Amino acid sequence: MMDSQIRGTEGEEFVNQLAFSTFFKYWCYPSPKLENGNKKEICDLLIIFKDIAIIFSVKNYEFKGNHNRYFNNTISKATKQINGAYKALFSRDEVRIKHPDKQFEEIFPKDSIKKTFRIIVNLGENVKFYPFSSITNNGDFITLFDRDSFETIIKELDTVPDFIDYIEKREKLFKDKFTIILPAEEDDFSVETQKEFFSITENSFDNNTKTVLLSGTEKDLLAHFFENKREFPDILNDETVNGFYLVIDNKWNEFISRKRFENKKEADKISYFVDGFVENELLINITPYREELAKHLLSFDRLTRRSIGESYFDFHKKNAHNTGLYFGRRLVDFGEIGILFTSYTEEMTNEMFNILNNLAVESFNVYTKYKYPTIILISTNKDHFLKFGLIENIKPYPKEYEELVKNDIKTLGWFTDLTEGKFTNQEFPE
Repeated sequence: MMDSQIRGTEGEEFVNQLAFSTFFKYWCYPSPKLENGNKKEICDLLIIFKDIAIIFSVKNYEFKGNHNRYFNNTISKATKQINGAYKALFSRDEVRIKHPDKQFEEIFPKDSIKKTFRIIVNLGENVKFYPFSSITNNGDFITLFDRDSFETIIKELDTVPDFIDYIEKREKLFKDKFTIILPAEEDDFSVETQKEFFSITENSFDNNTKTVLLSGTEKDLLAHFFENKREFPDILNDETVNGFYLVIDNKWNEFISRKRFENKKEADKISYFVDGFVENELLINITPYREELAKHLLSFDRLTRRSIGESYFDFHKKNAHNTGLYFGRRLVDFGEIGILFTSYTEEMTNEMFNILNNLAVESFNVYTKYKYPTIILISTNKDHFLKFGLIENIKPYPKEYEELVKNDIKTLGWFTDLTEGKFTNQEFPE
């Protein structure tokens, strides 16, 4: 029993550390308990980010050669645990949970959650085959990862939007299919293993359920996903076919050996400017204001963060040697959000700097005709000492105020024609 508890704790810690690095610990609730009830553990890990909730069940039982018994001890139990966790979170009028690093209990925001994802991470190794997913009694889809696939996927898709994009598309494609993944080599299938395999799959064949057999690992499937512009094999959408056998063995190893993969890793380095900014500037002495800004920045995927990093360092390079009262500014288009970079010098007082920043925001609002409902302000000096701001719910100014803004920027000799920056990138540079 003690060995089982130790393995369970080690398994949860393994998943927690990977989740903390991707989703940031601030939004991760390891082993949350029903604080206003029986104090019972709700699930192994709960992630709440904006309108998304992810419920994790982690199983770390040792595989001893019997697939049927192993799946009953892992997948079946984890499915029941996730079903119970969902009921506990969404059926009660109020659920109070506690984050280990936060002072006060919080109310689980069930009314603002628009998407809920359920994930089982099954850490037992040397399994020859396993179901690709599970279904709760209510028909809710559960994504199932083994150790290797979870670790790879969460490291390669290491932002909330990238990870959610993958599991959401995965769920949509495989929800109506009975799917078995076969990570083992062909000569690894003993006669006994083959019998177990057919005993698990025979009902799906008899009932004409759409069946998918994936020869390979989920990492191999991830390689296909990347190579096909983040889409799964299109053939699996063929409604006229009831059975699919997809051979993807060794696709991941081939994929990561290519120069394009290496180029992506190199190109992505600059994107971690955003992650570092959130971790070192915003999640320190956290306030609701800082939290909101952090959520805006973490809502960008890795490729967009790369563009933000490139834009920042290009802007800094062009303005680092300015002196006197020179005030640099650049607005970059990121969809619904504009990011305004400004630079300041040692000669500027705080009052002057604040006045110029406010005018920069207002002038860009006027000359873009209020294109961006939200503007993120990031100000820097030659030493990369950062200051920041968040302006939300931007609405047109009264005409009289617009004229005052135009007069001020004319006095300062600022632009009259707007030039916006827009950075574009290939995910896998040639």
